[in-house]
Amino acid sequence: MVTGIVGVALAMGVGLWYSQTYAYYERVDGLEEITAYGDAFPVSNYRGITADTSPLKLRACFDVDWDYVQSDTYKDAATPLQAPGWFDCFDAQTLTTDIASGEAVVLQAERNQPFGFSRFIAQYPDGRAFMWRQMNECGLAQFEGENLPESCTEEEASLSAPLGESRSFAAALPEVSAPEPVDLVIALTPVGGGAPEDILQEAVTALGGGTQSLWACFRTPMSTAMLTETYEVLDAVAPEKPTAILPCFDAEAVTFDVDRGDAVAFLGEKDVVPGVDRVVAVYEDGRALAWNQKRTN
Repeated sequence: MVTGIVGVALAMGVGLWYSQTYAYYERVDGLEEITAYGDAFPVSNYRGITADTSPLKLRACFDVDWDYVQSDTYKDAATPLQAPGWFDCFDAQTLTTDIASGEAVVLQAERNQPFGFSRFIAQYPDGRAFMWRQMNECGLAQFEGENLPESCTEEEASLSAPLGESRSFAAALPEVSAPEPVDLVIALTPVGGGAPEDILQEAVTALGGGTQSLWACFRTPMSTAMLTETYEVLDAVAPEKPTAILPCFDAEAVTFDVDRGDAVAFLGEKDVVPGVDRVVAVYEDGRALAWNQKRTN
């Protein structure tokens, strides 16, 4: 019987690992051209991954024979997002270092298609190139419930909502003042148990008293890949709607995103009050949500 229980637990663990690592991605290889600035440009040796569930799933590696023009225009804006480990041609850390040092130049291939996201290409002098999509200032403003910057017009905001992440923007909510940042420590429970450990966090906004009722939004520089290896992952969540308007927190959206693999849910702290656990969901681009949830088992 013990062997059977261990086998079931192992199978569930493997299934959860696969869903977070491989599922929801589609391989796209062999493309001969990509679009940039509205025009098509030839490429070779294209290897890519993408998904219908989220604009942020896009990663690609390819070769180009375009002119190499040194420019710092998008150097500070570009933030390559970590790819799943099995897509080994795309190394976000190396790209980030090379962009910062000037060894690679960044081009903005597309902006606000879909709204709130920009597509970037990092090009090396030897013709190697890498592409990804990240959230821009328009998307971040919507996520955090702030007024759109001047560069993000109402016309752009009325475009079709982004795939996968679209529900997270809560665009239909009435205009309200954004909650003030609060002093809230976010911690996660290590794999195998033990005391919750504080994680890096910034720009925390929250509602609730921090015990039985809590809804919070924040950002973390820690990658989902690293967090998944270190902290206990949950395969399903059931956040309740905030008792007041918190534009950055959409309970339905985060449930959907965790279910589809667009966000990873972690056990924060068990029994913040008896029978209530803190849950934290983290997106690939560093956005994160936290809430207190009644335990069902």
